[in-house]
Amino acid sequence: MLIALLPLLVPDASALAPSKLGDLTITEVQADPTKVAPYYGEWFEIYNNSGKTLDLNGVVIESANHTFTISGPPISLGVGDYFVFGDSGNQTLGDSDFNGNIPVNYVYTYFGADGFNLDIADDLLRVSYGGVTLDEVDWDSSWGITPDSAHQCQPNASWNEWADDLSLNWCPSDSFITGSGMFGTPGALNDQCGSHYNQDDDGDGYSEFEGDCNDSDKDVYPGAVDGIASPYGDANDDGDCDGVRDDGIIDDDGDGWTEVDGDCDDADVNTYPGAVEVLDGEDDNCNGCVDDLDSDHDGYSQTADKSCGEDCDDARDDIHPGAAEIPYDGIDQDCDLLEVCDADGDSYKATFDVNPTCTGPLCCDGTDCNDTNEDVHPGAPENNANGIDDDCDGTVDVPDHDGDGFSVDAGDCMDADPATATASELSMSMQVYPGAKELCFDQVDNDCDGWIDNDPKCSRDAATATVRGGGLCGVVDSTAAGLLALAGITAAASRRARKGA
Repeated sequence: MLIALLPLLVPDASALAPSKLGDLTITEVQADPTKVAPYYGEWFEIYNNSGKTLDLNGVVIESANHTFTISGPPISLGVGDYFVFGDSGNQTLGDSDFNGNIPVNYVYTYFGADGFNLDIADDLLRVSYGGVTLDEVDWDSSWGITPDSAHQCQPNASWNEWADDLSLNWCPSDSFITGSGMFGTPGALNDQCGSHYNQDDDGDGYSEFEGDCNDSDKDVYPGAVDGIASPYGDANDDGDCDGVRDDGIIDDDGDGWTEVDGDCDDADVNTYPGAVEVLDGEDDNCNGCVDDLDSDHDGYSQTADKSCGEDCDDARDDIHPGAAEIPYDGIDQDCDLLEVCDADGDSYKATFDVNPTCTGPLCCDGTDCNDTNEDVHPGAPENNANGIDDDCDGTVDVPDHDGDGFSVDAGDCMDADPATATASELSMSMQVYPGAKELCFDQVDNDCDGWIDNDPKCSRDAATATVRGGGLCGVVDSTAAGLLALAGITAAASRRARKGA
């Protein structure tokens, strides 16, 4: 049998041989067309579903009665690419071997004892390598294959080996091929099959568009467990539509893990939960990330582009989820996107001063002047004997000299110190504090509210001048000299009041 390769694909030295079920899938078949000579117009298409560049040399193609093996120069098929086989590579209209304007990548021979052809009514296509079946589609007259419309697989089922075995996922193409009057999408993405593509026909919550590879079986959908509830009941089900046929409860690759246990590729002995992740384009440890390496060996991994993985800094083994967070350093040690800024738990964040060199969103910018003491924070009561700025107002230990319960810091406008004031001075000072009773005619702001003699019980003739900015209390200091001066002013005011009477 003469087999010829059309120079459409460039060999790739890094290409790998297909190795497991689903690496290649059959996606479109044109059997026995009538618009051109049947043997020249036949063709079929396969798709690289493996996630890696494949070397097609040695791949075996079989129908019910014929077979051939791909051979010749190296043939590479890239990830997600299509490859078209046909009896003729001639796209020139009018030639005797015109193939219907189909861009064929590999030409097989139709005639003779070794010839290869397809039967529209009842036939199969099987693709294998090294004795391993990669995909097989078996059809009969019930599939409704029409002569001049290529029978194509639903797009989502094209990427799923098991789903493309079901007739419900196949339909005649609606895409017109110029120059032949036939229909198909050779070398390109297939058409959607009918309006039901976006409908959930079996009521399992998924349509074909959403990944349901069998929308007539409610137990088959993305996320289901293979074979557990499926009525098919064999060890070759793909209930979760992941493209791997497995019943989910058998450890097919012998790595100690089944799909039910969490094995995300039960055809690969090196892939299972807890496996060592290596740079191979696969999710070796089944954590949902591809090539998330643990470069710093702290038990947590991260991809090179930081798009997947738990470790927020895979170059430092002291940074990972659960690591001890160091307050105020501007570094997210435990990968929670937060910094410890309230170490003492008093509900006040530390000030920026704890780390003045910090930059970025993890810097503390609170008002707590001592984040190691829960009794120190804005609004805390000031203890005037501990040498600490308890309320973070910038003043340390403002005492209550006269013992009236108020310090100057707390609003006391007269606070005589017993160590320097006379008994009369101290007595007067003790009657002056916020909230004290306002005494009439003493020209003193007893309640420190900014007004003199403003009690309603005082006579209208009592002095009511403001003390803030020129009055007696609040501008007279608490030294002995200041109190004596206040006493002199008060006595003079009293004499004037008696003389006027």
